[in-house]
Amino acid sequence: MTRALTRHAAFLCLFAAVLATSSVTAQDSRSANSSLKLVTGPHYPPYAADYLPHKGLGPFLATRILGNTARSLTVDMRPWKRAYREALEGQYDAVLPYVATPGRQEDYLFSVPIFETRAFAYVMKDSELDAHSLEGLRGLTYCNPIGFTDGNELEKMRLDGFITRFTPASLESCFNMLRAGRVDFVKTNELVADHVIAASDLSADEIRSLPFVVEEAALHLMVPRARPGAEALIDEFNERFRTMKDSGRIDALRKSYLESIDLGAGPHRIGPSAAGTTSDG
Repeated sequence: MTRALTRHAAFLCLFAAVLATSSVTAQDSRSANSSLKLVTGPHYPPYAADYLPHKGLGPFLATRILGNTARSLTVDMRPWKRAYREALEGQYDAVLPYVATPGRQEDYLFSVPIFETRAFAYVMKDSELDAHSLEGLRGLTYCNPIGFTDGNELEKMRLDGFITRFTPASLESCFNMLRAGRVDFVKTNELVADHVIAASDLSADEIRSLPFVVEEAALHLMVPRARPGAEALIDEFNERFRTMKDSGRIDALRKSYLESIDLGAGPHRIGPSAAGTTSDG
């Protein structure tokens, strides 16, 4: 009787182990076999914008990295803060492109860097501002839209009260505020600045960047930590990205995308922005 019970107990343990392994395997294979829902935000060309093909360069690359014949893949657009929140609520599997911060890393797992960026301070060409470092920006006002992050040094200056930030809904609004004299400079990366200025009523000749890098940052895809199979999805993305990067495929896709879009394309020239509700984010 004792031996029979022992054999029965051993069988139950083995069965439980098989079930557990099957559950983990099914969870890890979710990212390879089921549908994926990605979300991005507006007003950040060429990386993300509702009026650009594929909703921007970021989603364009992500869908080619993660897409396969075994699953469907969709990309939605939400205001940045709302995209962040709705992904945490389980409505989306991944969000991009975002800068990694300690606060965000508590909620999300981050991919390898998809883009490396350099941000500058942009001023009107006739501005008397002649700063050559962050210290030279003390006492000034700047614009960086809602949902957009600041680097550690600039954020510390702001929290210490040495600099003041305005946060409208879009970078286009930031440059309009700059032209109106409501802020001293706009902080953004050089590729985004080129696209936003070209798509605005401003001329590139009216704007100049100060001669130093305000911050360097990487843009990532991020997956909510609470999502089942989150680590497997990040691992899959990273592995595919590295393979495509090593083969030159990522650089070729990036180059072909940027060459295919009009630098001067913008929401007021193509149509109304579907993501103009940033204020509810």
